Amino acid sequence: MIIGLEQFDEILREEVIEKFDHRHLNEDVPEFAYGKSIPTAEALAVYIWDRIAARLPEGVELQRIRVEENPDLYADYHGKD
Repeated sequence: MIIGLEQFDEILREEVIEKFDHRHLNEDVPEFAYGKSIPTAEALAVYIWDRIAARLPEGVELQRIRVEENPDLYADYHGKD
């Protein structure tokens, strides 16, 4: 099944952009506070996956999350298989 682009954009805005854009991850995102999880690309991919997957309508499956630092440095996550 496919999700409408407007609905998916809203999920991305709420779960990714509003939480991470222009933020200090260790200070502004409780899950990545000092002494907790280190905000590596891999950890961010899992965090984002969990939030987006939970918001998708029934029958819609997330296939991959990619957190890219640059074209040669990125982390892909395909969920817990």
